[in-house]
Amino acid sequence: MRCCYCEKNVVGQSEVVMIAGEGPAHRSCYDRHALSQRQFGSLNLQRLDDQLLNELKELVLTEVNARKKHLIDDDIELFA
Repeated sequence: MRCCYCEKNVVGQSEVVMIAGEGPAHRSCYDRHALSQRQFGSLNLQRLDDQLLNELKELVLTEVNARKKHLIDDDIELFA
């Protein structure tokens, strides 16, 4: 069996993923391909129009800020 991206053997390799409709691939080959396609998980960023891309950006920034606030609140200890 060969990687659907680099055509090298995947048999016996530890990090192999199955790509639906394509076949087996080395995890590193798949990750490289996904980055080149500007795809994250099942979300293809190239297909988003400007409005949806901006909404996604705001959602991500909101989540990052919420997590930072949560980390800061967890670090504060009050002594009585």
